[in-house]
This record gives sequence, structure tokens and C-alpha cells, in this order.
Amino acid sequence: MLKYLIIIICAIFLVFGCSKKNKKKIANINTIESSQVIYKEAIDALKTGDAYYASKKFKEAESLMSDIEWSAKSALMSAFALYSANFYSQSIFNLERYMKQYPVDKNIPYAHYLIGICYYEQILDEKKDVKPALLAKEKFEYIVQKFPNTDYAVDVRFKLDLITDLLAAKEMYVAQHYLKSEKWIPAINRYKIVVE
Repeated sequence: MLKYLIIIICAIFLVFGCSKKNKKKIANINTIESSQVIYKEAIDALKTGDAYYASKKFKEAESLMSDIEWSAKSALMSAFALYSANFYSQSIFNLERYMKQYPVDKNIPYAHYLIGICYYEQILDEKKDVKPALLAKEKFEYIVQKFPNTDYAVDVRFKLDLITDLLAAKEMYVAQHYLKSEKWIPAINRYKIVVE
């Protein structure tokens, strides 16, 4: 009698143990399916021009993805969606978070490039603040140094020339201002910078 009771108790434990595993498998499958649905919603929103909503959906998909490669891609797409809507500072923040969270992802060069482009597109002209130009120049020089054989490096070399021209124009603008106010030494120093 005791033998049969032990067999019945073991059978009950096996049934409940298997059902828990099956529930976990079903929950995992549901999570994967829902993350794929959310990712597709984000892509559709991006195609229709609703970039901010797309970014939120990509973040949601990232948190549900079990595959690290797809999580990284979702994080990158979230930042790209913000960039496409001209939310540059939010895009840069998300890109930096992406690079910290997925440091060995294959799209790291693109993330650096997109950060540089975010700064580059904030450049106005030589009369305005040149901080975005300096930040873009720094990021582009990093890309040329660290990823010289990528398509991004080819593009940023051209943009670096344009930034150098803009910074020279800024020095010329300031030098002319000094000349008008008859401050000869500062004007000469600015012109020296341009020549160098």
C-alpha cells in the first residue's frame, strides 16, 4: 500500500513539473511572437512617418526580445527612428545606451556614424555656435581612426573637409569683427589659425 502511495505521489510531481515546463515554453513562445508583432508595428509606424511612436515600439520590442542580436537591432532602430524625426539629443542618448549595452554588436560603427550625423545636422553656419561642428568633427575623426575600411569612413572624410571649411569660416568671421573694432593682434591670431 505504501509502495503504491509513493508511486502516485511521484506521478503527481512529474505531471505538475512537466506542466510548469510546458507553461514556461508557451509563455516564451508567446513573448517571442508578441515581440515580433511589436517590431513589425514599429517598422510600419516608421514607414508611415510616425517616428516617435516607432521609437517607443522598438524599445518595447527590445525589452521582449530573447535573442540578443534582435534586441540590439531594436535598440538601434529606436535611436534611428528618433534621428529621422530630428530628435537629435534623444537619438544620441539612445545610441550611447545601445553602445554600452551591446558593446560587441556588429553595428557599433554605424552607431558612431549616426551620432556624428546627429551633430553634423545641427550645424547652422559660421555665425552660430560651432559646438555641433566640433562634436561632429571629433566623432568623425574617431570613425576614420577606428573603422577606416567602412563605408562610413569614406563618407565622413568628405564631411570632415566641410567641417574644416566651416571652422575656418568662423575664424575669418571673428577676425573680421576684430578688424572692424581695430583689435589688430587678435585679428592676426585668428588669421594665423585659418592659414594653419
